[in-house]
Amino acid sequence: MLNTTNNRIVLLALLTTIFWMSCSFAQDLPKPLPPPKTIPEFDYENAQAICVNCGEPFDFPSHEEANAAILKSPYVKQLRSAMYWQDTVHQFESKAHFDNCDFDGSFGYINALWSEVNAEVQGAQLDDKQDVEDRVERAFLALGQILHAVQDFYAHTNYVEMNVGRVQNVTDLPVLRPWTSHGQEHIEELQQRGLISGYVFWGFPQKCPADTLTHGELAKDSGKTDSGKVRIPHLENLSQHRIALFLAREASKNLLEAAFQQWPLLEKTNGPYVGFEMLIDRRGL
Repeated sequence: MLNTTNNRIVLLALLTTIFWMSCSFAQDLPKPLPPPKTIPEFDYENAQAICVNCGEPFDFPSHEEANAAILKSPYVKQLRSAMYWQDTVHQFESKAHFDNCDFDGSFGYINALWSEVNAEVQGAQLDDKQDVEDRVERAFLALGQILHAVQDFYAHTNYVEMNVGRVQNVTDLPVLRPWTSHGQEHIEELQQRGLISGYVFWGFPQKCPADTLTHGELAKDSGKTDSGKVRIPHLENLSQHRIALFLAREASKNLLEAAFQQWPLLEKTNGPYVGFEMLIDRRGL
């Protein structure tokens, strides 16, 4: 009996040592260089534009009024800047990208940013034009950070893989809203059924089970990744990248519509037109 106990203790110690050695090894591997801080010109081919509360869809980018409003808006500029800077300033933070199964961290991150938007809008001195403009710019910056994370949920998790077999049309796929308590509760339930996000060795914290697929294996940021190029025959042979893109686009529209509804000052200051790129990932994974 004593020998058995001792053997178990030795085995446990060995496993613990291997675990910490693997963690140390991962930390010692070279991290990729951060992407540049420069924001590229507006990418019409990879962009989504919405007219919040307009009631009717419009053709983008041929809609000249929308194009002009989007390109000259300092608030849209802040939104887009935040979306690109997430891969530079927050490159190694799992919570900013729904990486490494850090779902709770991502929820807390999004909630904090949503509260930041609220604080900026509520704190605006309406009789001070410059104060309003500065605060709305900061609010759009925080919204851009949320937007990046929300799009990453669809590109970096196996949500698409878990659901494509359950529907007959892409439009039947549930569009989750990770910035809401209901959306977060739904995602927590899905975790119990096997929802994961890709393992990134230089991102922290790392909360995935052993042998979880890497980000490179699971990501659907483009149609060239292992998962992104997989096609689903019964869904018009669409690739999983296109399906993730559809879900991310719908969630992005819902996010901005919800923000403009909760904080009318955003629409009043910016106008109804908002444009942004989709599924940005400049980290070279």
